[in-house]
Amino acid sequence: MGHWLIMARYGMSGSVDYYKTEILREVTGNREEAEEALRGAALTFREPMREKRRQVFRMGAGDSYLVRVKGMVSDTETILSLAELVYDSAAPGGAPEKRPSAW
Repeated sequence: MGHWLIMARYGMSGSVDYYKTEILREVTGNREEAEEALRGAALTFREPMREKRRQVFRMGAGDSYLVRVKGMVSDTETILSLAELVYDSAAPGGAPEKRPSAW
């Protein structure tokens, strides 16, 4: 069982080089449960007023999605990503019980 974050990253108006990262949700469970929560977030994240169209693009192996939403007044593009906790200094021993296979 892992600990996961679902994050949103989007640009701020008036600046091409400034992005904001927002933690949308924490998920405790296995990878499949975390990926399902991420897919759900991609389908519902911040609907603008009078949404006309939503496109959700899977990026990489499914750990990220690009969400493009066209509304009556504005268009938005947001990257939603999944992050797995691999270290916590407050946890006993400082690390999760099992390290990810990539280590």
